[in-house]
Amino acid sequence: MMKDIVKFEDFLKIELLVGTIISVKMNEKARKPAYVLTVDFGPELGKKQSSAQITNYSRGELLGKSVVAAINLGEKTLPTGFISEFLILGALKPDGTVSLIEVKEKLLPGSVIS
Repeated sequence: MMKDIVKFEDFLKIELLVGTIISVKMNEKARKPAYVLTVDFGPELGKKQSSAQITNYSRGELLGKSVVAAINLGEKTLPTGFISEFLILGALKPDGTVSLIEVKEKLLPGSVIS
């Protein structure tokens, strides 16, 4: 089912950036298995944290990975009290796990997705 059409101008308001995962810890308070990710978005934005249900990846697979994130959606306070500062992007597989949208070429953290 297709979602509602959005204006192109509204889509352009979403800031998508490349970030590098620099820390991965289990989110012990999460109801479903999840990691707390610290991602470096470069010198202008710095480091931000988010919780993500991407435990189909090992911590080792995630460390150093370049990912795509929406960084201007506002902070979201999860039921556990954790404040998520960005949304990491991925595609849902039929089994419900997430396949992260990755950047194959090594780009600087903070590079703009356009």
